[in-house]
Amino acid sequence: MRHGEAGFDATVDSQRNLTDLGQREVLHMGARLAQEFGGCRLVLVSPYVRAQQSWRCLQASLPQDAEVITLDELVPNADPGVCHDVIVAHAALSTTDAVLVVAHMPLLAYLLREFVAGVEPPLFATAAVASLEVNDGSARVLSLHSPTVPAVL
Repeated sequence: MRHGEAGFDATVDSQRNLTDLGQREVLHMGARLAQEFGGCRLVLVSPYVRAQQSWRCLQASLPQDAEVITLDELVPNADPGVCHDVIVAHAALSTTDAVLVVAHMPLLAYLLREFVAGVEPPLFATAAVASLEVNDGSARVLSLHSPTVPAVL
């Protein structure tokens, strides 16, 4: 998942906060995908403020016993190969079959290509979620959901 819309009011990128629309986008996606998120017992989150805020907006849509790990590797311009390996390692150590990653563009687009060979990296709208099925080292894209948030909720 990409974080929700963030403002530009911080002096450093890592400290940018979600806007009101960004919070609504993430809440909307959490409600829309609650059934899918219900199986996620491992959440890997970027340390950036907007990703942490997005995770907190999703909390109600995830199991209460979900383990949440902040990974310094999940930043916008991180090496997608390294991130792939870190995610796979954490998933292997976990007892869950479903992992949620909350991070940024362009990392998420390139990360998708790391998991699914030959896929052209898609653009992720803010709060968009790509669902992948990964089996024995191969993967396929199941869906790419983008929020449709009314101007006023």
